[in-house]
Amino acid sequence: MLNPKTARFFLAFQPQFVTVSRGAVPAQIVGLGVVFVALGVLTDGLYALTAGAAAGGLRARRGLAVTRRWIPGVVYIGLGLATALSSGHRK
Repeated sequence: MLNPKTARFFLAFQPQFVTVSRGAVPAQIVGLGVVFVALGVLTDGLYALTAGAAAGGLRARRGLAVTRRWIPGVVYIGLGLATALSSGHRK
């Protein structure tokens, strides 16, 4: 709620879905906001439940913990090499 970019996005995006002939405009905007929040809670909740269910199985595997330490380093080295070897000039 405190992010002004989010408010600007909704002020620019929501009005295109509001139709004056369908009734009170403020009610339509609030309804669309409620639908957006409900979808966000549903999808984020599903992500959290899935991650929580997978966490126990992932913690039980010792080899995965060792591999997990190396993956970020390999990714960063790969990104650094890709950046170093790419051409710096854009056309």
